[in-house]
Amino acid sequence: MTKKVPEVVVDWLEGYVFLGSDESGHSMVFDAPEDGVPRGMTPMNALLAALGACSGMDIVAVLGKRKQEVTSMRVTISGVRPEYGYPKPFTSISLNYVLTGKGLEKKFVDEAVNGSMDKYCSIAATVNARAKIDYDYEIVEG
Repeated sequence: MTKKVPEVVVDWLEGYVFLGSDESGHSMVFDAPEDGVPRGMTPMNALLAALGACSGMDIVAVLGKRKQEVTSMRVTISGVRPEYGYPKPFTSISLNYVLTGKGLEKKFVDEAVNGSMDKYCSIAATVNARAKIDYDYEIVEG
């Protein structure tokens, strides 16, 4: 069975600036600045950010179910793309999670991070067919 997701609209504003909006009224500015002044995130950086947010949500959900107290999380994501030719898809993506919390147990963080990348994150599942994804994490007490 398949599910249709809510519609997203992208409107051209000027130059290479676009505004993406969803049915709930949330929006995001995209740009590939021709004049060197960025007015929004590039679409490729937005893809990386979406991957980090998607997997981060999974991790917070799993750790919450395991009664793990996460007080903050930062995900740093980087990608490698070809320098020449078109298109220039990501060939590899690396994620580093820094989780801060009180008494976070490594076994539960392992379960959450691995589960997100291997099972839950739809963006990882979509991108993984094209780019190699690797990830690691750090636990900070606090």
